[in-house]
Amino acid sequence: MGKALAFVGTMSSVGKSLLAALACRYFSRQGFRVWPFKAQNMSLNALATEEGEMAWAQAYQALAAGRRPSVRMNPLLLKPLAERRAEIIFLGRPEGVLPAGEFRAFRRRYRERVFAVFEEVLAANDLVIVEGAGGLAELNLLDGDLANYELLRTFRVPYVLIGDIDRGGIFPQIWGTYALLPELREQSLGFVVNKFRGDPGLFEEGMELLARRTGKPALGLLPYLPDHFLEEDSASLPLSAGFRKREALRIAVLAYPYLSNFLDFDPLRQEEGVEVVFTRDPRTLAEAHLVILPGSRNVGESLRWIREQGLEDLLREKARRGFLFGLCGGFQILGETLEDPEGLEFGGRLEGLGILPHRTLFRRPKRAGRLEDRPGFPFWSEPLSGFEIRYGRSFLGQREIVSLASERVFGTYLHGIFFQDRFRHSFLAYLREALGLPAVPPLSYQKRVEGLLDRVLARPEWAAFFRRLEDLWPG
Repeated sequence: MGKALAFVGTMSSVGKSLLAALACRYFSRQGFRVWPFKAQNMSLNALATEEGEMAWAQAYQALAAGRRPSVRMNPLLLKPLAERRAEIIFLGRPEGVLPAGEFRAFRRRYRERVFAVFEEVLAANDLVIVEGAGGLAELNLLDGDLANYELLRTFRVPYVLIGDIDRGGIFPQIWGTYALLPELREQSLGFVVNKFRGDPGLFEEGMELLARRTGKPALGLLPYLPDHFLEEDSASLPLSAGFRKREALRIAVLAYPYLSNFLDFDPLRQEEGVEVVFTRDPRTLAEAHLVILPGSRNVGESLRWIREQGLEDLLREKARRGFLFGLCGGFQILGETLEDPEGLEFGGRLEGLGILPHRTLFRRPKRAGRLEDRPGFPFWSEPLSGFEIRYGRSFLGQREIVSLASERVFGTYLHGIFFQDRFRHSFLAYLREALGLPAVPPLSYQKRVEGLLDRVLARPEWAAFFRRLEDLWPG
């Protein structure tokens, strides 16, 4: 039977995903066969493999560990549909909708199924790196907390507690979590204080106080990383009201309500000479060379919001004088009509922006998996593969289509295409040539991500943390 090690937090967005990814890379380099695992994730950033849907964060962790992404890395995925409702994805496949008021019963219902998957991956690997969800000491949610409390107690998993000093209150975060859950204190290997800015010497006394008060080792004071690329919570997504690099290729992702799969655009963010911002600001959208309409988990509400904000004319002008790219839900919004007779997302019929001449019909079954198309983009004539996650089917006349484009407007259902270096480089070169911007040497996204992870692991604070962790870990 393999071993497990968990990274849990005092609250959301403390850096669990990144620390788990770094642990996957560190221990895989020590010769362990490592498997990332998050029992339950609530996220609109999903990847579709041949098996079905899973959270992007575990896919990144798989890359860090040198493994192929698998739905068994994230057996239970909840995708918010609207207020107080979420779609249930188990082992990659939809299993209905979770309405308000049934969350506790739902978690009890899935407990044995999720834990059976955990036992399988434990048996098949040397080390399972577990990522928790939200905060460990959510007392009102402990009953059935599959991702944290229940998993740690049932399998006696040793864990590292992560606090975020950048958001303040680090003493109640760390000390309070241990005090509220004394039954789990013994399993903790210690704590880390993450996202520290400034001179570490200024918080030496603080680390000593925390260690003394909690009785647990202080494993590290970890610096704030501005290059954080594993933030999957849209609530933590920074919205911008302007571009900083006037000479760059300026890309604005329209951050409408229910945007999903915003990690689709991380490869664009990593390119030299490109600035990508997420924004709702009309002036920033107008200044962008390219506006992207991303995926949406409720395309009707996203479209209504565009109209409420008075952005229709701005987007039409961008189609004439700039560039537009619609991905999945954004592609649907660019079309002429959207019909949802079964009420799968919004119900009824809506007029789209009419910038592209297709219509969209929402119907079962949901499509989730690999997909290939020859999109006919002016800069790309080859077949293009990606993945799809959708109920909508789009039609040009009577012909069902996956992609559609003009000289300045591009739409597709193919998620993941910007992770393909050749496609991304061709697209950016096309934009730069049209805009008269200088060419920039292309990069390999995978090497970029691996390089970022390796540079973090090489920093003294992180290297010392993992050496200390390896000394304490009972495996």
